[in-house]
Amino acid sequence: MKILVTGADGFVGEHLLVRLLEHGHEVIASTRSLPPTRSTLEPSDVARLDWKAADLTDHDALFRLVAAARPDQIYHLAGFASGELARQMSAEALRVNAGGTVNLCEAVSLVQSEYPDFNPRILVMGSGDAYGDAARQGEPFVEDLPLRPVSPYGLSKACQELAAHTYRRARGMQTLVARCFALVGRGQLGPFVVPEFCRQAAEIAAGAREPLMQVGNLDVERDFLDVRDGVEAFCRLMDLPDPDPSYNVASGQPVRIGTLLDWILEAAGVEAEIQVDPARVRPAEVQRSTGDATRLRDQTGWAPKRSIEDTVKDAYEWWLRRLKH
Repeated sequence: MKILVTGADGFVGEHLLVRLLEHGHEVIASTRSLPPTRSTLEPSDVARLDWKAADLTDHDALFRLVAAARPDQIYHLAGFASGELARQMSAEALRVNAGGTVNLCEAVSLVQSEYPDFNPRILVMGSGDAYGDAARQGEPFVEDLPLRPVSPYGLSKACQELAAHTYRRARGMQTLVARCFALVGRGQLGPFVVPEFCRQAAEIAAGAREPLMQVGNLDVERDFLDVRDGVEAFCRLMDLPDPDPSYNVASGQPVRIGTLLDWILEAAGVEAEIQVDPARVRPAEVQRSTGDATRLRDQTGWAPKRSIEDTVKDAYEWWLRRLKH
């Protein structure tokens, strides 16, 4: 198939590109600008991709991209992915995540007016943060819960999802939303918790930093999933003949943040003083967040293949190699 990926040079995007190329698809890799801002891809994979530049906030650029490609499928991954950046730039996060999704759907709609048979399936990468405090404390989130975000990032992702569902209902578009919980793995950069811990521990191990770890709230629990398992879930959802509007992409096994830190320090072979940085503690934080992926499992047969402890330690090794080069 011909597949368009927005946000192709992001952490999740690059892992998805590898998976799509392995399965023989023709892939148009869209980024905000060219050349891509970074790449963990092999040069041979980079050469097989059709790179295009298009800013989500530029409606005309998105129309030109979609009209030229007319893909069978669109994986919409572009946008603000960081809760920290969304707090700092709340209005911009809403404009990019929700407004960019509207722009993409409008571009598809315009192309459909010229090519009535054009109706690509569109997977929008949502977030478990859109649930906010919708579940009872400690209970897993299920897709039928209302969206009640408690952060600017969660708000932007909830609005993005509502936009996708609106175009599905009002214009018959084949949109579906993958509500992702915390995807982690090699190649992920800050300001997310796993790469931040990995970076600090690698600097300590390399002698480039005093044995001091700056952390946020270590007692909250989050649902972590290897990014490769996440993109496999995306692809299985896109292959469903008649998917539901939304799916949780989650391990269902919450992990305490302090446990992640223990795993990373163990991988680094170092001991360090732990210091809580108030700037790293999120306001109105949900204590325990985990997703119920029963719908995804039942309809696709998907299940995570990789242990989160192994994934986190592998991410540390990637950071250590990066630091040495």
